[in-house]
Amino acid sequence: MNRRERAVLLLLTAAFLVGSGVFYLRRAELRRQAAMSPVAVTRDTPVADTGGRAAVRTPVDLNRATPRELDGLPGIGPVLAARIVEYRQRRGGFRSVSELRSVSGIGGKKYLALKGLVIAGPVGVGVDSGR
Repeated sequence: MNRRERAVLLLLTAAFLVGSGVFYLRRAELRRQAAMSPVAVTRDTPVADTGGRAAVRTPVDLNRATPRELDGLPGIGPVLAARIVEYRQRRGGFRSVSELRSVSGIGGKKYLALKGLVIAGPVGVGVDSGR
């Protein structure tokens, strides 16, 4: 390598190191600011989880949820979502969350996983057919 090539290589190395340092310092500053003023973030829309389906952050109303919204609940697929909607239509809605255990395919473990993620809103008025 001649003198000019070494100088260019040294300049590129120095530029890379300075850029990396600036990136690291900015990132450290953002972390420090986030630690000093944490913000609770809630989402009304589902966010993706590892299963490729949606993880629900806000309670789902069993009496108004669409099959797609129900499908976003953990352990609920399209078939079980359809059963929940069918049960809701036959019974005129859910009067309590515990009534979810009466739906075929929802046992004790699944109910325990779901009970904190769902609510049973008012029945009778505006109950959605799920379509």
